[in-house]
Amino acid sequence: MDTSQIILLEDELNDCIADQQEEAQIEPTHGSPKNSNTPSRHSKEIVEVPEIVLEDEFIGWIADQQEETKVEPTLGSPNKSNTPAIGMKFDCDESAYEFYKEYAHRIGFSVRKHFVKRGNAGQIIRRTFSCSKEGERAVDKRRENASYRHPISRIGCLAQMTYHLQKDGMLHVVSFHGQHNHEFAPSPMKHMLRSKRKISSAQKAIANDAERSVISIKQTIELLSMQAGGRENLGFMDVDYKNHVHNERRMALRKGDGPAIMEYFHKMQLADPSYFYSIQVDDDDGQIMNIFWADARSIVDYGHFGDVVCFDTTYRTNRYNRPFAPFVGVNHHKQSIIFGAALLYDETIESFKWFLTAMSGKQPRTILTDQSAAMAKAIIEVFPKSNHRLCVWHIYQNAAKNLHHVFHSSKHFANDFSDCLYEYEDEDEWLISWDYMLKE
Repeated sequence: MDTSQIILLEDELNDCIADQQEEAQIEPTHGSPKNSNTPSRHSKEIVEVPEIVLEDEFIGWIADQQEETKVEPTLGSPNKSNTPAIGMKFDCDESAYEFYKEYAHRIGFSVRKHFVKRGNAGQIIRRTFSCSKEGERAVDKRRENASYRHPISRIGCLAQMTYHLQKDGMLHVVSFHGQHNHEFAPSPMKHMLRSKRKISSAQKAIANDAERSVISIKQTIELLSMQAGGRENLGFMDVDYKNHVHNERRMALRKGDGPAIMEYFHKMQLADPSYFYSIQVDDDDGQIMNIFWADARSIVDYGHFGDVVCFDTTYRTNRYNRPFAPFVGVNHHKQSIIFGAALLYDETIESFKWFLTAMSGKQPRTILTDQSAAMAKAIIEVFPKSNHRLCVWHIYQNAAKNLHHVFHSSKHFANDFSDCLYEYEDEDEWLISWDYMLKE
């Protein structure tokens, strides 16, 4: 309650007291004034009104109201707006970071840990949190001729908050700059800010249960979104969940699956000396990245029938969600045969080059693959004399996916398109059929 309200209440109380005093005055009767104890109209005596009591009660009530409306400052929140200010105190680095992240999320920007100074014992003496758009991108001379560059995100924003460790053991804010040189994220996009995204412990537990139940990443994210009431309330993005799952898989591989794979391959080589396998290990953390294997039968078949091979990485139902890449072909009885197989870490040019190199010994004349640009580049580098062709089945599936409205709107398009893919071997006949389908 402010001062103006208190003054108005005091004025109303004084008027009320005056009215009560006026009503309490008693008019004299016609009896003898000497023998009567009733005050006469000439008497100055009036009935006592507990004015002092009322004023004391009112003053006490005002004090109670002021005490109730008084806001005690808390750590990290000494003002009503929860805006950083010089002099704020925090008990630890984590509470300061969470406070600044909440402030940044409310405004619409992301936070970066910019600077830290530690003491001899490792304690934080000085820390600066800045806007994620702070600074400028450094020039990398190694990527001057790169065909693709990431969008520029650092544009020299000066917004920051700095705190310093004081003698009382608290972290005091000593500098705050709240002006930004860029637009803030709109409300529908705030949940995508990097510093605010986090997978909670409960969500991680659900993710681990889904992983053990062989539920796909997409289905798990949809389940968590329904529980949270929408993607905007999920707290993280799809890429954050995928990174978490991949990290968990790598940790599981470190704990048990890696030695188990090595033991299995060792047993296979003892039983079959011609059994071949190759494993690529990450130089940084020693984790298994790519695995290739082929038994003696597959190696012999590849030598006889390896002129035309098919390579497919669309199968991903293993528990690690890694691309399973079988190398298949056809024998002289038109039976499908397997030349080798691999579990790849990802579908990058480096992984494909490693896999094709592991299949060395014979360069196939023709390689059939899906529409993978990374695979096409790897084939040119490893097998420059091979003819790279796209799989007809994958072409049809991609067409059905991207042209589904045409497939449903036309009764004859599906049949005509299928005829163009499967029925014609002569180039001129195919061109005539293709032009006819486009006109129809």
